[in-house]
Amino acid sequence: MEIDATNSRHTIVLKRKANDTINDILNMPSSTSPQKRSKKCPLQKLRDVEAYKKIIKTYKAPTWYGCAVSPRDLADYGWSCVKKDLVQCMECEQFLCTALPNICKVSFNVYNSSLQEIHQKMSTAHRTTCKHRTGAPSFRINEPTSKEVMDGIQGRLADAKLINDDDLRADIPSDVNLPKFNTVPEHLVYVAALGWHVTKPNRGSLLLRCDYCARELAIRSRSGNKFDPIHNHERWCPQIDCDDHGEPSWQSDINIVLNTKNRVSHRYAGSSIYKEVCAARRMLDSSLSTIITPNYI
Repeated sequence: MEIDATNSRHTIVLKRKANDTINDILNMPSSTSPQKRSKKCPLQKLRDVEAYKKIIKTYKAPTWYGCAVSPRDLADYGWSCVKKDLVQCMECEQFLCTALPNICKVSFNVYNSSLQEIHQKMSTAHRTTCKHRTGAPSFRINEPTSKEVMDGIQGRLADAKLINDDDLRADIPSDVNLPKFNTVPEHLVYVAALGWHVTKPNRGSLLLRCDYCARELAIRSRSGNKFDPIHNHERWCPQIDCDDHGEPSWQSDINIVLNTKNRVSHRYAGSSIYKEVCAARRMLDSSLSTIITPNYI
């Protein structure tokens, strides 16, 4: 009898460990807890987003015109625009020429070779000790918390009280749900969630600005024209970056606010692996009468 009791206790311990492991597998991808995120990547270099925003604002006309070299790539390596075809590192103060040959006068191979050389020099043109030689990490190494997302949207809506409902028109896709803000029209929340600051500097006009791609647009209020907050970003804007599953950053931010409970797992809800894991956990749960009920999806 004593041996049976020992085996029973041992079985319960094993089941408890298995159950905890399954819970960790299902819940780990969606964790937005700063403590959990820091445990997952304690050695990862974090991006200085404010420094990026400061640099990206230098890429404006007349000092910067359309170029095959992306301002985002240059900003990732600490290069700010000082004049046409010339950038300077904010840290080591070295210069880098970004001039490209006229594509109409040279072969594609020559043009492409020049472009590749500039991309290589984004790293090598720095001083040896410069911290920007390795480039910046991804924008979303760690997902923001719900509070961080809400603070960002509220900051971009600081002047919303000066904007009337009919000053700006924007269609909200039927599959997009938005957080609620008192007294703020839903279409303005949608525009702000996409990363746009909305201000009304002059009567009869609106100014929209994105900190991540430095795009600025002045539009006439009540003009009847609809504003497209997605396609008006620069093509390289981090706000419209998509993850491996095709979900854009702005949509991920909204999902974090509206549903912080295992957001990622729902992408895999129909997969066979996900179903098998859930089935295994249900089987364990039904046999563990002495174990506290775990968190469910």
